[in-house]
Amino acid sequence: MIDISRELQVVANTGRLTMGIKQSIKAILNGDAKLVIMAANVPPSIKQDVERYAKLSQVPIFTYAGTSWELGGALRRSHKIAVVAIIDPGESSIMSLAGGGNV
Repeated sequence: MIDISRELQVVANTGRLTMGIKQSIKAILNGDAKLVIMAANVPPSIKQDVERYAKLSQVPIFTYAGTSWELGGALRRSHKIAVVAIIDPGESSIMSLAGGGNV
């Protein structure tokens, strides 16, 4: 089993990611995003938008089991983060979540 919090830290240190709804959707539409991670408590309207754009761009989505506060904490931020787009996984193995996510 992969430790998602640890892998997010590895991506933050060795790769590239973008945080936030607008920035993540922009990364999806530009074709930069390789994986999208959404918190479990994302509002339905935002979830639908992100899922629609991800499906059109064929970007896998993984639903983080925690809340947006917990996702922010996993990235060592003191604020909520609802959506994260992985642009470059760096040295992490976070892309293994792409097969187990839901699109």
